[in-house]
Amino acid sequence: MTILPLSSTPGRNTPTQQSSSYFPSQEGGPTIGIPGQDGGAFGRRKSDGGHGFGFGGSNSSGRVHRGGINGGGVSNFVPLFLRRLFRFPHMDFQVKCRRYRNIHYHKQTKNQWARDDPAFMVILSGLLGCSAVAWGLVYGHGMIGILRMILYMVFVDFVVIGVIVATVCWAIANRFLARASVYSTDQSVEWQYAFDIHCNAFMPVIVLLYIIQMVFMKILLKDVWVCTLLGNTLYMTAIVYYCYITFLGYNALPFLRHPEMFLYPITIFAIVYIIALILGINISSKVLFLYFG
Repeated sequence: MTILPLSSTPGRNTPTQQSSSYFPSQEGGPTIGIPGQDGGAFGRRKSDGGHGFGFGGSNSSGRVHRGGINGGGVSNFVPLFLRRLFRFPHMDFQVKCRRYRNIHYHKQTKNQWARDDPAFMVILSGLLGCSAVAWGLVYGHGMIGILRMILYMVFVDFVVIGVIVATVCWAIANRFLARASVYSTDQSVEWQYAFDIHCNAFMPVIVLLYIIQMVFMKILLKDVWVCTLLGNTLYMTAIVYYCYITFLGYNALPFLRHPEMFLYPITIFAIVYIIALILGINISSKVLFLYFG
């Protein structure tokens, strides 16, 4: 929407001024006339140097580049997400620190549910890398051991497992949860959006299992039932958070029915949690032994 000023004198509106202020123009789309001061910022398009609201940029010749995709070269064959992965100045780190954005606005402006900015994934990878360094120092690993830990936590725990979980959830959502509508075209869940949900849900997992568990490691590893209760509860809380945030991500899509299906795994893990407490199995101790021996 482009916002242009009115240059009419107070109390007078000519038909010519009304047509240029309240009806669609040929170049800039619909316009709304509001009083401006000396043709100020509210009277110019955002792409022309002003602070008006607009979607997509344009050059001085008036040619519009929609979606920020160049017209030629290999850029047409490489997804925008991957191209921006190596362009740190283009990443919106401040916004990506939030758990969810307004995905409906994103769908209307860019015609996709998934974010095309990898900043949040980079933030999570950085947190995992820092936690891997800390875990390596705690267990006295050398440089090679720390590098191996970084690779394992970032690429196995986060990326590989995330790809598997996102693919399974993506397939379930499109196969069983998507509903067809006779009033609009059929919609489907994008795989990239499924991976976005994994990234959002993995944030509390990092805080609980990669940071808090390291801080209270000496307490959680004690052979006392209370410590077993604390360790197992920590893992159970992380799983509940992951499942719940996954549910929120799919519940935000208006064309999915019964997204509460993604909450069902909580029941299975709750049964495992109770059995582990009855048998005195310290899940935290078992997991750390698999990681560090």
